[in-house]
Amino acid sequence: MRFSKQALSSLLLALFARTAIAQVEAGYDVSLATQVMINKASHSWEWGTVAQALLELYNNDLSVFGPNPFPNGKIPSADPGTFALAYAKQFINRNSQVLADNSAVGDPASLGVSAILLGQSDSTYNGAANRQADYILNQAPKWSNGAISHRPDVAEIWADFIAMVPPFLAYLAVQENNPGLMSQTVAQCGLQRDVLKTSQFLNWRHIIGPQSQDTGLWSTSNGWACYGMTRVLHTLQKWSGSSSMSSQASQLKGWIKEILDGALLSGFDDGLLHNYLNNASWFGEISGTSLLTACAYRMAVNDPGMFPQKYITWADTNRRNIAQHQGGDGVFSPAVNPLAWTDKSKFTSGSPEGQAFTVFMYTAFRDCVGAGICQSSSLPATTISKPGIGPIDILTILDHAITFTSMPAPPTTTCGPPQSCDMNGCAGAFNGLSKFPQCTGNSKGCQCIATANTCGSHQSCDLNGCAGAFNGLSKFPQCTGNFVGCECTATANTCGPHQSCDLNGCAGAFNGLSKFPQCTGNFIGCECTATANTCGPHQSCDLNGCAGAFNGLSKFPQCTGNFVGCECACAATPGTCGPPQSCDLNNCKGAFSGLVTVPTCTNFFKGCVCSPTSTTCGAQQSCDLNGCAGGFDTKGVARCQGNFKGCACKSTSNCDLNGCNGQLQADGSALCMGNFFGCPCKPVWIPAPTSHPPPPPSQPSSPSPPQLPPLKNPWYCLGVIDSWNCGSGPGSCVHDFSLGARNMDKATVESTGHTGVGHSDQDLCGATIGDAIVNCKGDITQSCSGYGVATYQFPNNADGTPNSWTCRTQCGPSGDSSFCFPALNDIFFGNSLGAVLICDRVG
Repeated sequence: MRFSKQALSSLLLALFARTAIAQVEAGYDVSLATQVMINKASHSWEWGTVAQALLELYNNDLSVFGPNPFPNGKIPSADPGTFALAYAKQFINRNSQVLADNSAVGDPASLGVSAILLGQSDSTYNGAANRQADYILNQAPKWSNGAISHRPDVAEIWADFIAMVPPFLAYLAVQENNPGLMSQTVAQCGLQRDVLKTSQFLNWRHIIGPQSQDTGLWSTSNGWACYGMTRVLHTLQKWSGSSSMSSQASQLKGWIKEILDGALLSGFDDGLLHNYLNNASWFGEISGTSLLTACAYRMAVNDPGMFPQKYITWADTNRRNIAQHQGGDGVFSPAVNPLAWTDKSKFTSGSPEGQAFTVFMYTAFRDCVGAGICQSSSLPATTISKPGIGPIDILTILDHAITFTSMPAPPTTTCGPPQSCDMNGCAGAFNGLSKFPQCTGNSKGCQCIATANTCGSHQSCDLNGCAGAFNGLSKFPQCTGNFVGCECTATANTCGPHQSCDLNGCAGAFNGLSKFPQCTGNFIGCECTATANTCGPHQSCDLNGCAGAFNGLSKFPQCTGNFVGCECACAATPGTCGPPQSCDLNNCKGAFSGLVTVPTCTNFFKGCVCSPTSTTCGAQQSCDLNGCAGGFDTKGVARCQGNFKGCACKSTSNCDLNGCNGQLQADGSALCMGNFFGCPCKPVWIPAPTSHPPPPPSQPSSPSPPQLPPLKNPWYCLGVIDSWNCGSGPGSCVHDFSLGARNMDKATVESTGHTGVGHSDQDLCGATIGDAIVNCKGDITQSCSGYGVATYQFPNNADGTPNSWTCRTQCGPSGDSSFCFPALNDIFFGNSLGAVLICDRVG
């Protein structure tokens, strides 16, 4: 329907009966501009902006710019037939999560103030407003600092958002008598500013985010932000419930002033601000110029001290220039394309938002004149006295009747309990933002129960506010946030901690060379904990990325790469076994398998080397038999150093055994001159002396002990490094083996040849560790080999002389430790550097 001239006249007469009338000349035809605004609007943010403009134009006492917008601290009772509300009513969804179908978070909220005013006579509109606020505050994506996104699918911050959402939330705070929401609204303006403003400019960037980023200072978006915060400021200041929030009011004024000061510093093209304030290559356009001008007029009235005459002068200049750009049809041009703000083509057919901004500019100028702050060439105002109105209220007499064609009335059918979206011609669908689908055919607007047709193909349970979860023993998870009832693709968040693959109908299986098995029955796609059923027969620990290792408690090694938790079959290696543990612990049951140096586990950790105990060694045998090669340790206990290494043995005194090659000395004692150099023939193992006294002169025929090379600093300990890290699950140990050299003076370590498989002592030969190479000249796998078995060769000194150390092998009986540094053995991690070569003399 259309408002007839008769109806409009009735409306005006009703207004005339209770207001003072004056005509304000702004320099352009606001009635024609208003009609174009209504005719052109076609999107949710345009409808909301038009409704606000109509409210300010015709019923300013209901707007936050009126003298008493919250009588007794409450939302005023408004006639739903009021022009602005009648216009907005046709676009507001009463049975949806959002007030209008739209692909943005903030745009439908532009209708929020109208919904709350309508809610004073019909509570369904208050319910719709509350659902809209819940979506914005609790479901929409947020930036890392908490700023609410303008987009529903990603976190993206737009300056436009400030004109849509904060004015609505501030108005809702009054409706709900919620000062906390008012404070939160001001804080949200600050969070948006923190993202969009940089120290380089006073004005805000347009968009920051992954989809539509625009770092330019778009004049229209700065106008959106400025006018939006101005509405929040007036709401806060005029509501008794926020009377204590003077600091928040000061914040808002400061942020508004920044934007206006930046605009005042910007240049013009044909009397209009450039489309991008910081880019003179852009044409001047009416949209941003009009809205920033309206903001300046409003703030000059709000705080004349903070916004003095220079702001009014700037605004008056802009208004007069804009007036020159109105055509006879009421259209202001050029404007920027409101749907393509980087379009260099001038938009001349009438921008809906641009037309609305000229109405805002008019109402702001009108109120500035009414406050006696701005000057106008209007006719003298006539005062009609009436209690409660004040001395002068000003209303423009419009020359033309403003009309609009109403949309079909919103659905009023009672929906009842939701039914299937596929039945009775419902044709349910999600509108992109709602929690529940709605019928688009019969029973349009009613919620329905999602089906496979409604939901479409599975999407991630973590995207678009789905918040997927399993609702029991189900095969697929379902969305619990947006798209309620739709199945989704499980993620780690959906599945939670791993459970047994055999429980609750999971039916876990490996889907190839994967680390973890996944459920194939219930909880499909969720990883689970492998069982014997899942793993099947033992396979080689070295195949298919298994990377088998003992976890410290099991009889068999388990895969730590692919097929985690599955037992595997493999030969025991340092990589599989880890550092030797006691032969008596953890069901190892260690034993010597013949004439061998070290014992190995025969039960759990089968084949892994273990540390011998009295149980492993059995009764003591002769130190000279079966390759024992016994010698005393540092505590004076004779122990095997060859086969059965570490087992206590019975000492002997035969100087001919074990390569001792004992010889009588001048004082009558017998010393080993071969192996165990300098040791008495009764095998007391002592470190090789640094020098030996020459024989007495009376015995020149006695051979002098060979002289050892002098000691050299720093000295080095070389060997194999094993670093391991174990998680809390079975088979989770990961080893890193390398060849290492420790500077024993500085306690620094160099390493090379990192591998998860392991190293033998022989791998040191030829290795370059740090800046030096290991040159082997004998068998370094035999303990207690003398100096010269290897050298540790650095580059020559600056004078060309060699820079080398001669080395011997580690010798426990002489007091050498088994490690170059104390081994760290924790439950979950550790490392060690097993000593092989001691390089401490001049080479």
